[in-house]
Amino acid sequence: MKNKLDVFFRTIAAIIGGYIVSITFSISFVSVLVWWQACEQSEAVMVATMLSYIVYFIVIIMSFSRKSSWLLWRDILLSISFLYGIFGLMKLL
Repeated sequence: MKNKLDVFFRTIAAIIGGYIVSITFSISFVSVLVWWQACEQSEAVMVATMLSYIVYFIVIIMSFSRKSSWLLWRDILLSISFLYGIFGLMKLL
C-alpha cells in the first residue's frame, strides 16, 4: 500500500509539478531573453516555450529517480521559487 501511495505522489509531482515548473521557467526565461536583448519578445516566447518542454521532461525523469518523494516535492518547490524570483528580479530591472 505504501508503494502505491509513493507512486501516486510521484505521478502527481511529475504531471502537475512539472507543468508548473515548465510554465514558471517559460515566463522567467522570456523576461531574461528580453532583458539580455537576445531577441524580440515574440521570438523569446517561442524559444522559451520550446525549452520549457525539455524542462518538463527533466522534471518527469527526476520524479521517478529521486529516493524520496519528499525530496522531490522540495526540489520542485525550490525550482518554482527560484524561477519566480528571477521573474520578479527581471521586472525590477
